[in-house]
Amino acid sequence: MAALDDEKRADAAGRCLVISGSDAWKTIVAQKEKHILIADAVLDLGAETGTKLIQMARRFGHAVIFGGAPGGIPDPASAPLPSPRSHQLKAALEMAGYGEERARALAQKSGGNLDSLLRCLQNLSLMPEWAEGSAAAELAIAAVLGSWDEKSEPDRAVVENVSGKAYGEWIVKMREVALRPGTPLNQRETNWKFLARYEGWYALGPRLFDEHLDRLQTASISVLQEKDPQFDLPSKERYASSIHGKVLAHSHLLRNGLAESLALLGSHPKALTSCTLGKAEGTAILSVRAMLADADWLHWASLDDVLPLLAEAAPDEFLKSVEKALNSKPCPFDEVFAQEGDGFMGGTYMSGVLWALETLAWDTSHLNRVVICLGELAARDPGGRWANRPANSLTTILLPWLPQTCAPIAKRVAAVKMLIAELPDIGWKLLLSLLPQAYSSSSHTRKPTWRDMIPDDWTNAVTHAEYREQAGIYSELAITVAKNNREKLSELINHIENLPQPANEHLLAHLGSDAVLTMPEAERLVLWTELVDLVTKHRKFSDAAWAMKHEQIDEIAALATRMAPGAPAFRHQRLFSERDFDLHEEKGNFEEQQAELENRRQRAVQEVAANGGPQAVLEFATAVQSPWRVGIAFGVAADKEVDRMLLPGLLMSEQKSIAQFVSGFIWSRFRSLGWLWVDKIDTAHWAAEQIGQFLSFLPFTPDTWARATRLLGGDESIYWNKTSANAYDAKTGLGPAIDQLIKNGRPYAAIHCLRRMMHGKQPFENARAVRAVLAAIQSSESVRSMDAHEIVEIIKALQSDPGTSPDDLFQVEWAYLPLLNQRHDASPKLLGRRLANDPEFFSEVIRLVFRSTKAEQPIEESKEEKSKIATNAYRLISEWQIPPGLQEDGSYNGAAFDTWLEAVKK
Repeated sequence: MAALDDEKRADAAGRCLVISGSDAWKTIVAQKEKHILIADAVLDLGAETGTKLIQMARRFGHAVIFGGAPGGIPDPASAPLPSPRSHQLKAALEMAGYGEERARALAQKSGGNLDSLLRCLQNLSLMPEWAEGSAAAELAIAAVLGSWDEKSEPDRAVVENVSGKAYGEWIVKMREVALRPGTPLNQRETNWKFLARYEGWYALGPRLFDEHLDRLQTASISVLQEKDPQFDLPSKERYASSIHGKVLAHSHLLRNGLAESLALLGSHPKALTSCTLGKAEGTAILSVRAMLADADWLHWASLDDVLPLLAEAAPDEFLKSVEKALNSKPCPFDEVFAQEGDGFMGGTYMSGVLWALETLAWDTSHLNRVVICLGELAARDPGGRWANRPANSLTTILLPWLPQTCAPIAKRVAAVKMLIAELPDIGWKLLLSLLPQAYSSSSHTRKPTWRDMIPDDWTNAVTHAEYREQAGIYSELAITVAKNNREKLSELINHIENLPQPANEHLLAHLGSDAVLTMPEAERLVLWTELVDLVTKHRKFSDAAWAMKHEQIDEIAALATRMAPGAPAFRHQRLFSERDFDLHEEKGNFEEQQAELENRRQRAVQEVAANGGPQAVLEFATAVQSPWRVGIAFGVAADKEVDRMLLPGLLMSEQKSIAQFVSGFIWSRFRSLGWLWVDKIDTAHWAAEQIGQFLSFLPFTPDTWARATRLLGGDESIYWNKTSANAYDAKTGLGPAIDQLIKNGRPYAAIHCLRRMMHGKQPFENARAVRAVLAAIQSSESVRSMDAHEIVEIIKALQSDPGTSPDDLFQVEWAYLPLLNQRHDASPKLLGRRLANDPEFFSEVIRLVFRSTKAEQPIEESKEEKSKIATNAYRLISEWQIPPGLQEDGSYNGAAFDTWLEAVKK
């Protein structure tokens, strides 16, 4: 029906009838109009009577849809119906009218099994057949294990220890159960899973005794306490840990299965009616305690994938362990944070801790402790490229318009206040993130899988009244916290446009109070700057939907006027920031606005100089965000005498702001006066370092390079080591400069120049490009200077040029394999073709990946070198896309493939 057009599909749907009784079936069949008869679950068409009903319907021209057991004689009219996934069940239950949380809980508990779902809806009043058969006692062991991989010898050993039987003896009955209709077991190749875990827990729980729990505890601790060998490798190589043989002994299936069992023990102990009272909860608590009580960073990182389940197993014990770890010296989480990769070649191992704490935050009784733990983790977080951060978890849990906790508003506010009291900086950042914003987005946190923390009638809907209440509370709290802190007040001004009106008025009243207006100018400056920036933005975009009303802006502008500092050295600082566009006072022609800004800057510097001379300008430059722009403005406004005051004395200043100021000054003088000004400066008594520094501030052009040769002679390398090498200064003639940059250990700068030549459609020598990219491999130049995109584009150019030496291209592609991937829209074309055309090369790569443990290895090859070579070879094989036999014109030569394959076999 889904394949029909809309009209035919509507007609077919209108002819569908669901029939639950044989009498009704016979009546409908006798009708002349043809229908699609759907047999209800209570109408069994599998017996002899059912066969007659089907034949009757077909004889009268009706179509029949009915359910049956899997297997049997293949029928072209039959269609296998796989069990739905949990999210599909959840969506269907919501459409049927169930609440979001109730639907999620039912879908989770049934594990996608429709029979199990039916019994869950009936509160398990019907005992499944598989729970009463002769294999039920053995099936209970499978329910405890949850999942396992029978090709894993360690997994099989755990099964034997828990079951008390040899694996071969025990698995026979499981294989029988797996073939029965409605089975809770699923087998795919060597992987086994008990799907209906919740139902199986209650149905088979009475068959579990204390001795089973003791075995489960021993097995869980043994399996989950194993340290993950991948941490023996550098973070960038852990993605290939399986190639290096650095893998856990037990399968992830078994680890997850045992962790889920501990969570079920702690969350649903009443199902185990044959165990001693308190045995189930005690087993979960003792197991979690044994794993986490004195865990070092390696244990925490190794448990990353199962920590949320362990938190569900014993919430109080888990929180105690986290709190103890946070108070330890050294703190294990510091090292776990340090393991974070860059998001491409490395992962993060803090997600499990964060998801576990997010899970426990759903429970009102745990919220305060969770907030403090996340706060302390946020205080230790060094930052990274992964989005999973403790501070983000805090915001997501408490966000007013999408809270991820069942705690009422009062409890949430109390938790925020407690965090502010114990960790003021983290609490302040959280408070700012909870304030109203013009645009905001969020996501859901992890919800408990087995522990009943969320009521079935819970909903994440927030009423307007509830949101306004929280917005008001957090806004007033932020003002209270910020009143006695200038920096916090400055940050809060950035939120003033979105604050509720009462809080907005409260903040403005405080900013206009004597307590603020009588502050020293140096302290008041940052507040005044924020207010002026706010007024400028809203006046410039007054027609935008988000802009504040004119009356509000005028009120803020008047306040800014009252707060304005009198000293030019303070009043003009905001003009020298890195964000020119924000300083433009009107929309319109960018060039005109920029020219006006430059004039304002020149007048500002002149006013500063008039009040204190060049020395005042230098001091001013050290106080602003962009000293370089102060130098540019001063270079236009200052007289000739200033040259001798600044040069060469300040050229080698170790103070970064002064160095930037001098750079801007020289650039501005050159822009105004040209080479005539440069050549008039007497450098006869300057040191070579000073000359090199001076020249490095001039445009990167052949004229500058010629003066470097003339003025520095044998010390010319000083210039090439100092120059910023801005390739866009020179329109032509970059070739010799590239050679000099490579010669002086600046291959990344040379690569920038090569990329500029490509953009300008200037031809460049392939050999020069090869030298640059190969030199970059061993370069000590700052990694921040490297642009992976530029390198990839140059390699693509080399690949496209038939004049490129194959040997050179081989070296380049091998060296940069990590960059030649889909992410960069690139591939190792020559290496790929060589794998497809040269069976000896293919065999050599395979030997590099899977080194023989018997063959003698070269003694000069270090372990680290072996690892890097193997990783590169693995990467090449993994991303290889050219099959042997494929010709360059796109045709396929089967004979060539056969020849290649025979050679490889040898």
